[in-house]
Amino acid sequence: MKLGAGLVLAAALVLSACGDDSAKEAAGEAHEPSRYDALSITYLCEGGVRVQAIYFNFEDGNALAALSYDGTLAPMRIMPSGSGAKYTSLNEELGWRWHTKGDEASLSYMAPDDTATEQPVLQSCKNILHTGGAG
Repeated sequence: MKLGAGLVLAAALVLSACGDDSAKEAAGEAHEPSRYDALSITYLCEGGVRVQAIYFNFEDGNALAALSYDGTLAPMRIMPSGSGAKYTSLNEELGWRWHTKGDEASLSYMAPDDTATEQPVLQSCKNILHTGGAG
């Protein structure tokens, strides 16, 4: 699968958000890079809209994603979810919420306001193509 340069850049930003090793570096300690599995998925949503996501699942249990939709790239972090997986954009001003369960997903928006409610953006997104590998 060919990834756009912007999505690769977002993926790099997500990976750089995985942890802060500055304390180890300051102490002169060597550190091993985090091991992870990466999975790239293209979704087809209502109205023929395509969304591309790259998921990073780390061996320590942490998970991050990079989402590309409507010309915007969004690094995202996983949040607690009752069912499936829920990611929120690292940039709170963007306000994206990406919910996945099995091969389906949906995108919603929530303003960065304590009184805001989630508003649907894309529904019925289906996994149409995926590739993966370990890093």
